[in-house]
Amino acid sequence: MILEGFEKFTETGRSFTPKISIRANGQIGFNRGAVNRFDIDRFDYVAVYFNKKTSQIAIQFHNNENQEGAIKIVKRENNYFFSGKSFLEYYNIGYKPTKTYNAEWHDTDNVAVFTLNANDE
Repeated sequence: MILEGFEKFTETGRSFTPKISIRANGQIGFNRGAVNRFDIDRFDYVAVYFNKKTSQIAIQFHNNENQEGAIKIVKRENNYFFSGKSFLEYYNIGYKPTKTYNAEWHDTDNVAVFTLNANDE
């Protein structure tokens, strides 16, 4: 059979590109692609960092609720997010309207990084 050794793709209509959204209510959320690709189920908390020079946000995933700045990840079916309002306001990062960004994963530190657009701040 010609298809021997091939795997049939059946996940049509789904996104697999990892994306992070800054939502209009101040939540920072993860699409299903990010949850799956970054294996976010392994983690319960995040620490959030901002690089003013590059306008990048880094989200480090961990399981230590006692880590300074730890924020709990809320995990609901098809909706993983954390409260980012105080972080966004501290760094004067606008969060209305909702905007979505492509994210990169860095295995060595369990960190997702994305870059704000010039007009987002």
